[in-house]
Amino acid sequence: MLQIIAADKNENCRTLRHGPQVFHNALRAVLKGESRFHVRNDQGEDYDLLYFENNDAAPNMAVLKGYTMLPPYYLYDETDKEALYLDIFQDYNGAVFEELNEYSVVLTKIILEDTDKEVWIPDERIYWFVEPHERLHVTTDLPDREKDNVLRSGEQFSLGFNSADFRSISLIPLFNNVFFWQWLSDIPLSDVKYVEVGLGMVAGIGAILAHYTRINNAFQNKGWKTVLKRDSTRYKDDMLERYFNLDVACEDSDETNTIYVTNTVPLVPTHFVAKCNADFDDSILSDSFIQELKEYEEAVIGGRRMLGILMRGTDYIVSKMTGARKMATVDEMLPMIHEWMEEDQYDAIFLATEDQDILDKMQKEFQGKIRVIAQERHRVSDFKDVALISDLEKQEKSGEDYEAALEDTTVNYFYALYMLSRCESFMCSGHCNGWDVVNAFNHDRFRKKYKFQVGVETK
Repeated sequence: MLQIIAADKNENCRTLRHGPQVFHNALRAVLKGESRFHVRNDQGEDYDLLYFENNDAAPNMAVLKGYTMLPPYYLYDETDKEALYLDIFQDYNGAVFEELNEYSVVLTKIILEDTDKEVWIPDERIYWFVEPHERLHVTTDLPDREKDNVLRSGEQFSLGFNSADFRSISLIPLFNNVFFWQWLSDIPLSDVKYVEVGLGMVAGIGAILAHYTRINNAFQNKGWKTVLKRDSTRYKDDMLERYFNLDVACEDSDETNTIYVTNTVPLVPTHFVAKCNADFDDSILSDSFIQELKEYEEAVIGGRRMLGILMRGTDYIVSKMTGARKMATVDEMLPMIHEWMEEDQYDAIFLATEDQDILDKMQKEFQGKIRVIAQERHRVSDFKDVALISDLEKQEKSGEDYEAALEDTTVNYFYALYMLSRCESFMCSGHCNGWDVVNAFNHDRFRKKYKFQVGVETK
């Protein structure tokens, strides 16, 4: 993104002339390694453009290491109406841009030309770039995002998608929402039949299924088929095909009719994908796997009344997850657990956790009433040089031992989530893909369910 700043004649950099193509001219030079430009402005005072790398605005999270969340958009075409996504504006009255820069200028033009929405901005320099318009309001009295139902960028970074409410969204993610078609592919959208998706080597199986389902639902709305790119996850393809029903590449798929998404990180938070649900049912599991799960359910639950609890720890703690992804501790959950156990007189608790410290504490608190899957678990103290379970597993095992352990962990994970979905009520320590999977399998049959959100709840 190009920031508009005060001119500094002491800076030795290229001089551009102000005009409709000034941003594109600067970005072509950015591709050559330049980052600052003087602009001679006949419509007002001269100014400088300073290039800012979009992805530098993304949160510093271990799960994003090595991935671009916010593409740079060196080349884009704001006049290519077919390749602009404008649905993000449809449920709101307009957009508030608190800062004048390349993206607020370009988005202002698009909103005024291609929608019936309003724009508010406090900087009169917008008139250097945009003609006065009845729906353009240059004022310091800016609308409230909730009361006035507007999209509004602010100082705190926000992707906007956590609650599918995009009223609080930063400017760079908003630009990505509008232009992501141009980031995905340069083939005409009318020629597309397939989208081949690589889900990455970090995502666990729950995230893979949730993201695959949501992305598939989004592209299905356009009549396109989503297929999973081979060898694009940490799991062997033959293992995925043994336990799950996932589409693989089609024979007539090629570069003329297929969008290739090798990095889903910029796509998943978009309005286009986030508005779609991640619900899937038992049909995503193979018939043989379903039969195994049902036999285990009968043995463990049978006719017993069970409270299902999912408690994430380990890498969620080590990675210092924030917001909705911050997990409640055992101590924070215990009052509600005791309340539900006493009110509904459950026979036992089915606990799903990868954290040995959590299991030890729960077994001590509810002696004789905890049921768990037998699996390898970790403690926070195990994470000395790594922040993710996937990295710890690779550190501890390699080769065939790693592949066997990964399959065992994956199968156990689904055994645990399936059992949780068959409990009478369900409680979760915070938002994670397991919450989505359990609810997808349960289909609103829980008597009660609750997800802690200690990272967003006000005390």
